[in-house]
Amino acid sequence: MSDELKLSKELVDNVMHAVVSIDERAKDPFVGSQYLTAIVGYVVGSSSIQDSEKKEIMDELSSFMHHVCQDVTQSSQPVAQAPAAPVAPPGSAFGIWKPGDA
Repeated sequence: MSDELKLSKELVDNVMHAVVSIDERAKDPFVGSQYLTAIVGYVVGSSSIQDSEKKEIMDELSSFMHHVCQDVTQSSQPVAQAPAAPVAPPGSAFGIWKPGDA
């Protein structure tokens, strides 16, 4: 069994669809994110683990959330391409000169 989560656009869309079906305001990404955050808080808060462990888990989840956000943001930005080599205007001489060349 893999330790990786199976996060996909389809999963996110399905979860958000469930949230929006309860509250149309969740179409706003900030409101939708508040619902998801509240759900995480509810799940961790209602678990039967010690309060000190709950805090540690919430801190780890917060860091993980930031990592995922950064990863998604970077992967959605276009990759910068190296600038093209300059092209000489038509009719001009163009080449590479090295010392000692005549």
